[in-house]
Amino acid sequence: MKEKLLDGEEIKQLLSEWSYSLFRVFPEFIKTQMLVSREIQGRINIASVETEKMLAYLCDIELQKRKAAGAYKGGFAPVTHFFGYQGRSAHPSRFDCSLGSTAGFTAGVLIEHGLTAMAVSVKELTEDPSKWRVGGVPILALLQSQPSYKEEDLIVPSEEVSLNGRPYQVLKSHMHKWKFDDHYTNPGPNQFYLDELTPNQVLSETIKLRFSRQDDLMEQIRGLCNSIQNDALYSEHEHLLFAALSSLKSAKNVVNSMSHTRDEELNF
Repeated sequence: MKEKLLDGEEIKQLLSEWSYSLFRVFPEFIKTQMLVSREIQGRINIASVETEKMLAYLCDIELQKRKAAGAYKGGFAPVTHFFGYQGRSAHPSRFDCSLGSTAGFTAGVLIEHGLTAMAVSVKELTEDPSKWRVGGVPILALLQSQPSYKEEDLIVPSEEVSLNGRPYQVLKSHMHKWKFDDHYTNPGPNQFYLDELTPNQVLSETIKLRFSRQDDLMEQIRGLCNSIQNDALYSEHEHLLFAALSSLKSAKNVVNSMSHTRDEELNF
């Protein structure tokens, strides 16, 4: 398989003339990483392509040429390192710190109680961290069947940006205006120190748009359940209790039915 993928003539037929000319410049270890190392979905595993080593390799070749021509007399012994995430990240916001510590603490509690193979779940993120609701979800419940270039695999799918979601739709609604008016703001790398008196600035607009509606619905559901419980607690009419119980069971059946329908779509 590896020899077939690295067959120059076969690759030449698959690439444009310009792309093949560029591909020939790459060192052999980069070609191997690009063609052989694949993600489960069959896509090229970009993260595994050691571009930093490729740059060092190409610089070494160029310096050898210059040394042979007498234009360079120094040495070259590069030490490369990969800073894929660190290089594009900023200091965490208060929300980031709260979510990270909450997830870590919850994971420790789950392990302490013997609950392994669980993923931490944190709900109601638009509320103050003291009001967040945490729990654990079995990782098996998150798995989906994913056909790959090798075989069927079970994976926890990555969550891509939904073009129909509220955050993107709000962004899209501003795009036309931004063609004419510059609203770009660079908050700088230091985002941790925020004014504690202005809690609305702690959450990014994306987080608020994504979770606020869900949190509002959960609050309404909780309020209705508490109200029904209080009304039923002091009710002297048995038929009202039967009506409340029947309605709650119907709602529960609807939720279960929709959940089962989603599970069937996962194609286990």
